[in-house]
Amino acid sequence: MKNLLLPNRVTIRLVDRNNCPVELPDILFSVSTFARRKNDFCLQPFASDLRGIVTITKKDLEAEAAAHHDAGLMDYGHIGECLPSVEIRMLSECDIDRAIEARKVWKNLLAGERDRWSSVEQLLTLYRNAENGKLLADRSQPIRDDWNEDGAEYSYDFVVVPK
Repeated sequence: MKNLLLPNRVTIRLVDRNNCPVELPDILFSVSTFARRKNDFCLQPFASDLRGIVTITKKDLEAEAAAHHDAGLMDYGHIGECLPSVEIRMLSECDIDRAIEARKVWKNLLAGERDRWSSVEQLLTLYRNAENGKLLADRSQPIRDDWNEDGAEYSYDFVVVPK
């Protein structure tokens, strides 16, 4: 049975129902992996740029996995032991609120997060400035795929529905 192989790059393009680009920055996404043992990984946040494009690198994914280990080493196996199936979804407003609330407990950057953010405040600012509230998260179907090719690059269109 194959294991998860983190891709070199993942690109997500926001589109409407007619497959036209939606140029909306600061839309936050998560990538969920599914563990064979211990807990699943929910890697986030990954934000869209001014063109409505989310770019996630292997280094970003590895940094978020390291943050999970720092938060609870005994709670997680190695990310490479996960099933190859992943789910990419847009964060709901509730997800964002929970992430902000969690930082009242975790007040310092975790290992891995320090590779992506210069401070907790920078990370919190990303969550606070998220534009996900302009979209209907429950009407956007998650992307499901298998990541099992070494050195792969994946590109997806993600259909968003405005409020």
